[in-house]
Amino acid sequence: MSPSIALFRSAALASLAAVCGAQEPKVTAYPEQDILSPFRHPADVYAPPDELFRLLRQMQAIADAPGAKKDFDANGREVVDDDNWRAARAAVQTLGVDAAYLAQVMRLHKNAGERATAFYGAFFCDNVEHVMNLIAHIPGEPERRTRTLAMPRAIAYLHAHLGKRFGDLGAEAKQAVVAALPEPGSPAAKAAGITRAPRDDDELYSLRLVPFFQLLDLDDKIDQAQGLWFLKEVFLIRRDLARTWLEPSLPRLRQLLASTDPTVRDEAIGLFAAIGPEDLPPAPLEDAVALQAWAGRASRFLFPPIRNLNDAVVQIQPSPEREALLAAGVRALATSAIGDAFTGRRKDGQYYHGFRVATVPDELQALAIPAGAVITTVNGVGVTDAASLLAAVQRQLEVLKHPRRLFVEYVRDDAAHVVEYRLQ
Repeated sequence: MSPSIALFRSAALASLAAVCGAQEPKVTAYPEQDILSPFRHPADVYAPPDELFRLLRQMQAIADAPGAKKDFDANGREVVDDDNWRAARAAVQTLGVDAAYLAQVMRLHKNAGERATAFYGAFFCDNVEHVMNLIAHIPGEPERRTRTLAMPRAIAYLHAHLGKRFGDLGAEAKQAVVAALPEPGSPAAKAAGITRAPRDDDELYSLRLVPFFQLLDLDDKIDQAQGLWFLKEVFLIRRDLARTWLEPSLPRLRQLLASTDPTVRDEAIGLFAAIGPEDLPPAPLEDAVALQAWAGRASRFLFPPIRNLNDAVVQIQPSPEREALLAAGVRALATSAIGDAFTGRRKDGQYYHGFRVATVPDELQALAIPAGAVITTVNGVGVTDAASLLAAVQRQLEVLKHPRRLFVEYVRDDAAHVVEYRLQ
C-alpha cells in the first residue's frame, strides 16, 4: 500500500470514528453476566476420564500441528488425514463423550490445557443439542487461543446442523422426537413452552448467542472482531436468529463500524451485509456518513421501524416512517375521513360504543386495525368518535413513560380484539 493510500485510509477511518461518535459511551445490549459470559475465572480441579482425555489430547495434538491435513465430515466434525488420529477417533467413539462432564471442565477447571481438550472433544458428542449448549461456552473461555481454535470448528458444526428442520428427519426419527416430547396441554409441556406437535418447518436446534454479543462489549479489538465474525457466520446460516437476538446490539454494531481498527470495521461490515437485502450495494468505505447510512439500510431490511409482529402487537421505532404514520393518523381522525361514531349490540345483548373504521388507507395499514373494526378503548379510556379517539391517543402519548405502550380494544364481527402498540 502506498503512503498516500495508507494516509487516505487512516484519515477516512478517523473521520468515520469522529462522525459516528467513537468517544460515546459504550452501548451494552446484554449487560447481565452469567457463567457463559466472557470471561470465566476457573479455579477448581477435576479428574477427567483418563483414557478418554488421553485419546482426545492425542487427536488434538495431531489436528493442531502445523501442516495437518484437516477437513470436516458431513456431520460438521473435524477429521484429520492421519492414521493415528483415525485410530484415536474410533476409540473415542467407542468410549463415548459425556457433554455434562465437558461443560464442568470448561466452566470450572483451572488447568487451561484440560479446558482446551474439553472444547476440542465437544464436537464428538453424539447428541447435537448437547453440542449446541457446549458451543455457547466458547466466549467465556479466558484463553484466547482456545477460543480462536474452537470458533471455526463450531461454525463448521453449525453449518451441518443449525439449519436442519423437523421435515428433514426420516419417519422413524420423527416418531422418536414426538415420543420424547410431553403431550401438548400437559403440565410438563406448559413448563417447556410446548403448545403443539412439531411441524415440518420447525427448526430442530437453536443456539444461545448472548455470550457472543458480549464479546463485542470488550475493549480488545481481537475479541470484538472474533465476536463479529462468529455472529456473521451464524446469521448466514440462520437469519431468523439475527431477528431474535441482534436488534438490541445494533447501536453497538454502529459504534464498531466506526472503529479505527480495519479488521473490526471490516467484520462489522460483513455482519451488516449478512442481514441486509440481496440488492444491498457494496459498503462505501471512503465516506463515514454514507457508510452509516448503508448500515442503516441493511438493518432496516431485517428490522423495519414499523413492524406488525402478529396482528396483535405492532412495534414502532423512532423514524421518518413513524412520523409519517402518526401524521396520517392525525389527519384521518381530525377530519373523520376513515370512519364514524358507532353504537352496536353484541349477540349477548350488551351495547358498545366507539369509532367504526370504515376504510383503511394504505399509509395506515401498518396499524393492523381492519376495516369494520369499532374501536372502543385506548388504554382503558373509552372512545365514542374520531375526536375522542384522537384525544385519547394524544393524551396517552403525553403521560406514558418510555417505552410507551398503547392497548387499543376493538370489536369486529361480534368478537373483541386488542392490538398492542409498542412505541420506543
